[in-house]
Amino acid sequence: MRLPVSALAVGLLALTCAAKQQPVVSVSSDPSGLTVESQKTGKKMIPGVDIYSDGSVTIRHYDGSEATKHIDVAAVDRLLKSLVHSKFYRVTEDSFDAEVDASQRPGTTERIVITDCPTWTLRVSQGHVTHSTSFYGLWEMSEHYRNSKQLKLLKDAILQVYAAVGEKVYD
Repeated sequence: MRLPVSALAVGLLALTCAAKQQPVVSVSSDPSGLTVESQKTGKKMIPGVDIYSDGSVTIRHYDGSEATKHIDVAAVDRLLKSLVHSKFYRVTEDSFDAEVDASQRPGTTERIVITDCPTWTLRVSQGHVTHSTSFYGLWEMSEHYRNSKQLKLLKDAILQVYAAVGEKVYD
């Protein structure tokens, strides 16, 4: 009777260990017109940062290098709370368009077109709730629309993630 229970316990442990932990905070910068290859595997990768609940961090750079770090679990919790409190996920391309429209004189429209920029995605998972948003050409758009509160909010949230792990956005 002990053998089947032991085998069952080993099997459950193997399944638990095999299940990949999901990041609680994830930022990615998916480039257009550019393929970033991992220096380790040679496979396509998307630059960004993944932070896990235990404080482990995976960083993927535009040059294809990858790094791992560890930050304090309390810092992860503070970052999660700060990001959720910021409501970064309310920033969308539609909400940005509405902000720009509201800031212009009636009957005028000003828009710029930017190509070959990355799509930035920020995702935060807290319990069973996931907040996420994506924005094309965030840094480039924020250079042109310097007074946009929407873009500033989203940029600040992403910068906060990079700062929490001691990295710069475009390292």
